[in-house]
Parts: sequence; C-alpha cells; structure tokens
Amino acid sequence: MLANTWGDLRYAARSLSRTPGFAAAAVVTIALGVGVNAGIFVILNGVLFRDLPAADAHELVSIEQSVEGSQVDAGPVRTFTIAEYRTYRDDARTVTGLLAHAVPRETTLGGEAPQRIYGAIVSCNYFTVLGSPPALGRGLGAQDCEPGADPVVVLGHGLWATTFAADPAMLGRPVELEGHQFTVVGIAAEGTYGGSPLLTSYFAPLSADRLLWPGESRFENESVRWLTLIGRRSAGTSLAQVRAELEVIAARIDDLEAGRSTTLAIERASRNTLPFDLRGPAAGAAGVLMGAFGLILLIACANVANLLLARGMARTQEIGIRLSLGASRARVVRQLLTESVLISIAGGLLGSALAVWSFQSLVALVLPTAVHPEWPVPALDLDFSPDFRVLWYALALTFGTGFVFGLAPALQVSKPDLNTVIKQDVGGGGRSGGRLRGTLVGVQVAFCMALMIATGLLLRGLYATYTIDPGFTFRDVAHLSFGTDGGPLFLDREMLAQVAALPGVEAAAYASQTPLGEAISGGEVRLSGESGGRFAEVDAVTPGYFSVLELPIVRGRNFTDAESADAERTAGTRPVIVSETTARNFWGETDPLGRTLLWEDTTLEVIGVAQDARLGGLGEIDSYYLYLPRREGGELLVRSSAGFAATTASSLLAIVRARDPSLVARVLPLEANLAWYRSVSGLVAVLGAALGGLALVLAAVGIYGVVSYSVTRRYRELGIRVALGARARDLMVTVLRRTMRPVVIGAVAGIVAAGALSRILSSALFGVSPADPIGLGGAALLRS
Repeated sequence: MLANTWGDLRYAARSLSRTPGFAAAAVVTIALGVGVNAGIFVILNGVLFRDLPAADAHELVSIEQSVEGSQVDAGPVRTFTIAEYRTYRDDARTVTGLLAHAVPRETTLGGEAPQRIYGAIVSCNYFTVLGSPPALGRGLGAQDCEPGADPVVVLGHGLWATTFAADPAMLGRPVELEGHQFTVVGIAAEGTYGGSPLLTSYFAPLSADRLLWPGESRFENESVRWLTLIGRRSAGTSLAQVRAELEVIAARIDDLEAGRSTTLAIERASRNTLPFDLRGPAAGAAGVLMGAFGLILLIACANVANLLLARGMARTQEIGIRLSLGASRARVVRQLLTESVLISIAGGLLGSALAVWSFQSLVALVLPTAVHPEWPVPALDLDFSPDFRVLWYALALTFGTGFVFGLAPALQVSKPDLNTVIKQDVGGGGRSGGRLRGTLVGVQVAFCMALMIATGLLLRGLYATYTIDPGFTFRDVAHLSFGTDGGPLFLDREMLAQVAALPGVEAAAYASQTPLGEAISGGEVRLSGESGGRFAEVDAVTPGYFSVLELPIVRGRNFTDAESADAERTAGTRPVIVSETTARNFWGETDPLGRTLLWEDTTLEVIGVAQDARLGGLGEIDSYYLYLPRREGGELLVRSSAGFAATTASSLLAIVRARDPSLVARVLPLEANLAWYRSVSGLVAVLGAALGGLALVLAAVGIYGVVSYSVTRRYRELGIRVALGARARDLMVTVLRRTMRPVVIGAVAGIVAAGALSRILSSALFGVSPADPIGLGGAALLRS
C-alpha cells in the first residue's frame, strides 16, 4: 500500500507539472480558502481554547457548577461560595490541589502617579497548584488567607518591571491599592496566569477581598458565590475519576439544604475558564466568523472541483484506456484523489503560513479599535502563536478540503462510456457531468451572493454612522470618567456648581448614563390599570442635562432645582420627562402633559416631552425613554465654549485632584463615543467587504472556467452552426442560456440565505434595517 501511495504521489506530481497553469490556479484558490479559516482559528484558539500557561497544563481541570433550589445569593455564573470551595478542597482526593480565584479587579495603584491596574484575588495555594513559583520572594502562604491577616501582595512581573523599574528591593516594601497599604512579599514569574485574558498586575489573598472590594465582605460571607475553581489531577487519575468523586461531594453539600440540586461541569482547564460568562458572546461571535470564513472555503472547494472536473473530462480517453486495460474504478478514483490531496496540501501549507503571520498582525490592529473609550485599555495576556490545536486544525482542514473538492470529480470522470472512448471521441462527460458542473457553479454563486448582500448591509450601516442624526449635540461636550467603578462620592451638588462656574463652561450636569455609553439601565413602565408593562430606558438627570446636550424639550418644561434636590424621595408622585416616541406610544396624539405612569412602585407625572434622541445606541429610536430628576452623582457631563475644551479638561482634573489626589480620572470628549460606533462598524464592514470581495473573485473565476470549458467542449457543434449560417449573437445566446441557468438559481438561493444572515448581523447595523433595499439591491447588482 505504501508503495502504491508513493507511486500515486509521483504520478500526480508529474501530471500536475505538465499543467502548471491549472496547478497554480488550484493551489492559490485552496490557499485562500484554507488560509483565512486557519487564520481565524489561530485567534479563536488564543482567546478560548489554549491551555493555561502553567506547568503540566494538561493536568489542570476547571470545575463549574449549576445550582437549583438554593437560598444562597446569586453571583457570577458557575461560581462557588467560600464554604463550598473549602469543602471541595479539603475532601477531594483525586486532585493534589484545588485553587480559587475571583473576578479580576480593576484597582487604583496609589503613589505619585496613580494608575488603574487589574489584579487577581486568589487562594493562598494558587502558585503551588499552577506550578508557577514566584521569580522573587515567596508566594502566598496559608497564614495570609486567615481572617484579619495583614494585607500582603505578590506583584505581577509586568508591573514590577515597568512601574517599579524591576527593583529587587521592592520585597518587603508597601504599595497602595485602593487606598490600603499592602506589603510586597513576592514577584510573580513572567507569564504567570492571572485568571483572565487581562495582564495581571498583582495577586492578593482571598482575605484581602474586604479591602479591594469594599462593601461586600465576601470572604466572611458564606452565602455569596464569587469563586472560580481549578484543580490539578493526581498522578494516574483520569478526568472521569475526578468527576465521579466531586459529584459525590456535591451530593453531600446538597443534602445540607432542602431542595438544592447541583450539577457539576468538570473539563480540562483552558483560556475559557473564567469567573464571568464570556462563552455565550464568544460562541456567537465565533460561530458567525467561522460560518463566514467557512463559506469562503466552500466557494474555493467548488471552484477547484469545477477545475478538476473540466480537467478530468479532458483526460477521459486516458482514464478509459486504463479501465479497458484492467484497472479498477477504485484504483482510478484513488489516483485522482491523490492529485486532489496533493493540491490541497500545497495550498494548505501556503495558506496556513500566510494566515499565521497576517492574522497575528491583524489582532494588534483590531483590538484597540474594539475598545470603548469609557473602558480602560489594559494589556492583554493572550498568546496567538500556533500550537498543536492549530496544527491539527490546519491538517484536518487541508486533507478534508482535498477529499471534499476531489471526490465528486473523481467519481464523475472515473465512469466514462468506454465505447465512446474507443472511438476516440473525447467529448465525454454527458449530461451528468454538466449537471454536476452546474450544481457547483450554483453553490458558488449562492454563497457569494449571501456574502455580498451581507457586505452591502454592513457598508450601509457604516454610512449611517456618519450621516445619522443622534438627536443631540456632541460638539464641545466632555465627560469626566473614573473607570468602570463609576464616580466617587464627592460628585455632589457643590462640585457641580464649582464646575459650572469654570471659565468657558456653558452648562454642566449629572446623569445616570453617558450618551452612547456602555451603561444601559431601565425598568418596567405601564399606564394605570394595565396589567403588563413595557421596558423603558430610564436616565436620571439634573436640570442642566438638556442644555449640555442641546436636547430641546418640545413640550412642557424642564425639572426645577427644587425637584432635583428632592429627587431621592420615593413617596408621592414624581415628575418625569418622556421622549416624543414614548408619548406617542402611550397616548397617541393626545396631550401627554399631566398624564401619569407607573414605574416600579412609583407614580410619575409627565411635565415635559423631549425630542427623540439616540442616547443608548445608534440603532433605532427607543420605544420608551424616561428622564427622572437627579440630585447629584453619576456621570458628569460638561459643555464648553468653542476653544475652551483643553482648558476645561485641565480645570476639571484640578478639581478632582484637590478632592482626592489618589483618584485616577480622565476627561473624554463625548464625540469619542460616536467615533467608537463608527470604528466598530467600519471594522466589521471592512472584514465583510474583504470576505465578499474574495468570494466574488473566486466565484467569477469559477464561472469563467465553466463557461470557457463548456465553449471548448462544443467547438465542433458551434462550428457546424456557423457553417449553417448561425450568427455570433445567436451562438452567444445559446451558450449563455445554458451556463446562466445555474447562476440564476444560485443567486436566488443566495438572496434567501442572505435574509437569514442579515438577522444575525442586525446588531452591527446601526441605523439600518436588515431588509434595507439599498444595501440588498446594491450588493445584488454588483454581484450580477
């Protein structure tokens, strides 16, 4: 068998070398299809599937739970309480150690230049279980996780090397985290896993949670779920044995609480082992990406299959003679598949090499674009270098592609009409060959049409982000940001007055959310007497809010200072301002002023109607949007006179530093939020356009090849028609009538498929309907 395989490979190489144009076209086509798919898998592998950076990472297991019927407070999905962690840690024998870590914490590092960093709150056996001892000093000891223990910290290698200039004398010194002094006991080794995709700047013991996450005391509270568990399997212990033992322990814990039922999920630990749920969004994004890139590969396969089919038909006489001399059909099919796999291997190697290089560079360009301006921009602890998963994926894709595009042509051309071959009529292929070629063309056109229509919608969405009217003014408006934890307590009425008095400031206001920001809040609102409510976005604002955004109140009035000062009361009727769309949806053309609504347990009286605005996002206008009065705190928005923006920013930061020198604050232009929508939409549109353009080129080449082959095979017939007086136009119509039939059928199928695809893309279509006629029609015309 090995000798026959080697002989097939040599014959395939010689055969392909005699047709270098065909070989080059096929290899490049497969390289494009395999390359883009291998490239996107490199990224997904680095984000989701890669083993943790730890010693003998294959021995690490993630432990997650789903609990029903428990009275314990809910927490991040799949997490454990401190009591549950201790029970599993102490009772399990199939693991040599069980560590716990919490959601990565954004923290203020104090000093002369305060900065926001991310740190991990971990159990004191963290470094031991991972097999990652500190580079300097010691790790965390059992005494550090005792209640009331002195606060200590192990610095991340990156923070130590940059902020502290790799000073070994940092051991034993204090550092300030969230206003508390922590003693440095160690320096983590470079690359130590920190429990998230973010680069970890410090490792603090679980007992320090009360200092770094004040107000919850989760370490002392055994009824709060907040910990993610990772264990290391004992020598010779299988994953199934770990599952069996921990399920017994889970059953014992269930017996302590009536009605409780626990389901454990125990798998090999990977980058997807996180204390917060990224699997749903990540799986959705991965599915969309792999689906789109998979369509490119299918188009490439159909393209090369058509080329092989045309080439096989030209070799009908050769194949017929081999069959006549006693070769079995299976032997001929194997030889033809060997050629296909050889093409696929060459294309796969070329495509994978280009993909690994290009997609790694692409990540560095794309990630900053996808970061919202209100978010801090932390360094990421991700590795996109190829590993065995990438290798096996590329190999499976390469060989699978070779069989996919090679099998149908091989089966088709390996059953020629020997009688025709003996008469040396090489025009074989028959109707079945024509049907197969037509089917392959239809598949290419359908997939290409779906991608082109999706591209058209994405480009329309990008255009909308630049032309859509959000309903309020961004220009000369600044936003005071304090990171993901919101504003500090000193954002009071006194500070608002101080800001409003700054030179060049025209208006200042507090709001519960920033226009086009990341936070969206709301609740159920209904009319009196209604049993069911409708979800409404609710923004609590001070009276200056409408002046800051130049958002007109078209009917009624604004909140008064007295209503703002009295905003925290819950008894009695409270004033509310509604959007124009909200007023129409509740009361039609009837005057809404003086009307009442029920929001949660509060009665609201409409005192004004504000112009519609896209405050929560650039999509459709919210059906229900309410403005409530606010006393103080929240998000600070400031409008400055033209030319005073830089001066205003420095003055705002000076006020913040005067109140709390350790606080990290940023002044961001409100236009940055709009720019983020544009950058994300542009990123998606460019990706869609690249895929659509690639699909269009592949499909065009495929259709050209089929038409060219069809004309070549009909030379004699067409020559006879010309001799009998047929005109060139008649011949063209005859050829196009047959070749365009699968194109039209494929186009119709692609339009139908694009309807479903547009629903998936709807979240990226800011201000554009998934059924937008311009986007759909323009892409279809371009494809035609």
